[in-house]
Amino acid sequence: MPTQFIRLVEWLSRVPRKKLFPVVAVLLTMLTATALVAFAPEPDRRPAESLAVPVTSLVATVDTRAPEVRLFGRVETPNTARLTALVTAPVESVQVREGDRADRGDVLVLLDGTDTALLVRRRESDLVDARASLDALKLAGADDREVLTHQEELHRLATEKVARYRRLREQRTIAEETLKAVLEEHHAQAIALSRQRRLVADFEHRLASATAHVERALASLEEARVAHERTRIRAPFPGRVTRIPVAPGELVAPGTTVAEIYDDGALEIRVQIPNVHLPAVQTALAAGDRLPVVADLGDRQARGELERLVGAVGAGQSGVDGLVRLAAGAAPPDLGRAVSLTVTLPPVAGVVALPVQAVYGEGRVFLIADGVLSGVEVERVGAATGEDGTQSLLVRSTALHHGARVLTSQLSNAVTGLRVRAEDAGVSAVGG
Repeated sequence: MPTQFIRLVEWLSRVPRKKLFPVVAVLLTMLTATALVAFAPEPDRRPAESLAVPVTSLVATVDTRAPEVRLFGRVETPNTARLTALVTAPVESVQVREGDRADRGDVLVLLDGTDTALLVRRRESDLVDARASLDALKLAGADDREVLTHQEELHRLATEKVARYRRLREQRTIAEETLKAVLEEHHAQAIALSRQRRLVADFEHRLASATAHVERALASLEEARVAHERTRIRAPFPGRVTRIPVAPGELVAPGTTVAEIYDDGALEIRVQIPNVHLPAVQTALAAGDRLPVVADLGDRQARGELERLVGAVGAGQSGVDGLVRLAAGAAPPDLGRAVSLTVTLPPVAGVVALPVQAVYGEGRVFLIADGVLSGVEVERVGAATGEDGTQSLLVRSTALHHGARVLTSQLSNAVTGLRVRAEDAGVSAVGG
């Protein structure tokens, strides 16, 4: 080796300087390649099984489960009242503030009732006058009937007197002038009797008119009392006050808004039901079943039921709106608040519950057969919550049969044909 090296140096000394650099470069390249081959590591001699990726898996169990879907809704109420003034009066006082809760009948805004109170007093006086007139008419009617009795008796006596005087005139016992005077008295008595009879007969009409005056006065009094009561703007139902746009001393006219309130006992949550779940929801509601719902209100959860569907698709929507009624006793959420809902759909057969990490992308899982991955497409049916609160996905596919081993590890390089080694042969995906 030293002799060869000396000869190489002598040869290089004879090479012209212009050709020396390419020759040196070639020699260094050859030396580097020789060194790499000489010092290369030994190849891995392990068996193929030891190269498989360790993963976790479970055995699928096909079962019937009630899927849960996560939706979003907004709190609303069918009972929202904009209370307006019905009389012209100044605002005397405001009894509540925005955000306060009021019970049915509570006074929200009090108007000045001076004018309406005076009107009530005038109507009360009119009623007293009308009733007095009616009582007087009844007394006069009793007198008229009694006078009629006497008039009839006087007419009978006058008639008998005329008959007697006619006989005396025929006997020429009395003069003709005497008979004429008796006839004149008889005619005068007949006229008085006729007038009295007409007066008695007209009593019922006069009584009806006087009674109508009393009823009209009573109605006017009730109208005045209603107007006076309307100076007290009351809550039409129990609820929460959202707006008081008036202040004490402000003059309001009929139609002026003085308060706004909504019924917090009739709150509903409007949620859009996606078309994919709509047939199952419609079938359940048609059968009289109300789907259970859990509303996430941030600091608490409230249970409720999906009561009904609106039955119309709104503009720009892809599903039908449903209305959720919260259970009685639940603390009412704020009106207009966005709420996350978990709706439990009717049970679905042929589904498998898998951990969330077992599903890749929108709907792909990997089966393990003979230590090799095989990807299959699945349909997401919904979610399910276990007794311990863990979330799992419900999927179904014709390729996902009972007893199949499913990959539950999240692998960045998971592809069909990848060799893996399952380390949990006893775990199963139980459907219920």
